[in-house]
Amino acid sequence: MAQKGKKESGPTLEDTIFIIRTLEEAGFEAYAVGGCVRDALLLLPAKDVDITTSAKPWQVKALFAKTFDTGIEHGTITVLLHGTGYEVTTFRTEDGYSDHRRPDHVSYTLSLEEDLSRRDFTINAMAFHPESERLIDPFGGREDLENRLIRCVGDPYERFDEDALRMLRAVRFAARLGFTIEDKTRDAIRALSPTLRYVSKERIFEELKKTLMSDHPSVLEQAVDLGLCPYMAQGLQDGQKLKISALENTEKDLMVRLAVLMSDLGENEAGKVLKELKSDNDTRNAVTLLIAHLKDPLPEDGVSMRHLMALIGKEKVPFLLQVKKGVGLISHEAYERTLALWRQEREAPVTLKELSVTGKDLIRQGIGQGKAVGEALQYLLQQVIEDPAKNDPRCLIELLHQHWYN
Repeated sequence: MAQKGKKESGPTLEDTIFIIRTLEEAGFEAYAVGGCVRDALLLLPAKDVDITTSAKPWQVKALFAKTFDTGIEHGTITVLLHGTGYEVTTFRTEDGYSDHRRPDHVSYTLSLEEDLSRRDFTINAMAFHPESERLIDPFGGREDLENRLIRCVGDPYERFDEDALRMLRAVRFAARLGFTIEDKTRDAIRALSPTLRYVSKERIFEELKKTLMSDHPSVLEQAVDLGLCPYMAQGLQDGQKLKISALENTEKDLMVRLAVLMSDLGENEAGKVLKELKSDNDTRNAVTLLIAHLKDPLPEDGVSMRHLMALIGKEKVPFLLQVKKGVGLISHEAYERTLALWRQEREAPVTLKELSVTGKDLIRQGIGQGKAVGEALQYLLQQVIEDPAKNDPRCLIELLHQHWYN
């Protein structure tokens, strides 16, 4: 659940026990809960630790030196210990989900089982007491872990009607853990997939990114089978155009996997999808650039490699090669050969910043100003791309005079 030692590098068992013991000594119940319990049972490292307690938020705040009101309206206080935040949430029940995303009302309860019953999947609805090593598992989460199943707590139609994002979370957990979505849970997703339209595009994109960066990204095929894609983004209506199976052949890089996924959509449609999903501009521009140059011929020598680096940026070349290989446009041998050529040429000057002369140098040579300087610099850059040995101030000035005044 939490690593021993190593303070200030994430949650620790010692700090988890300290928080629970402090709450118990004040007369309250307290347990580690949710994802940290699931991951501990799977022998996976904990990224964070959540604690559930019978103490009310103001009672939690009174017990610890440093706290933050991260979600106090929903009963959550963050306790800060050794640079790490631990979310401590009061046992609660939720009621009314008019927007298919968040509860209209949150009520506190003294029942741990009631609190666990509101959670999404059985594998996330377990609580654990780290000192007594007692596991509280009223919905069979441990058995589902052993059977590698994603199954809703209680009625899956109710769980997804409460929060439509849970449908994508089911796909994401299946991808992350290599689990299967249980049949009734799948049926409920298929029936309720249109309610995904009520979820913000930012939240949808976050789930898509986490699924793509998992160990089993091809599980995303289930989003197609279950009818989720049209409600994720308009441009994904025809989910069959997505290169999902090719994702398994790529390294864990978001830009590469997005480009592979949407390679058959083309750069314009991929750009529209990413814009609709509220992607940041850097990611959107990088992905569409890779897709735009997917079918360009591979550079065969230093000159053509330098031209490619100048065209798309030095750092993008390995990503372009990964996408080409991922979608089957080039063989592994061609990928390795071209990557070796890139390594050989990557220090070569291919941008204006890398020229050994500047615009001011050219103005001093009588080129003029403005557009003329820009044109002269571009001419010199092309000469250097063809032959990097020419990137010497004297050589470039001589070339400039030969070209400009003859």
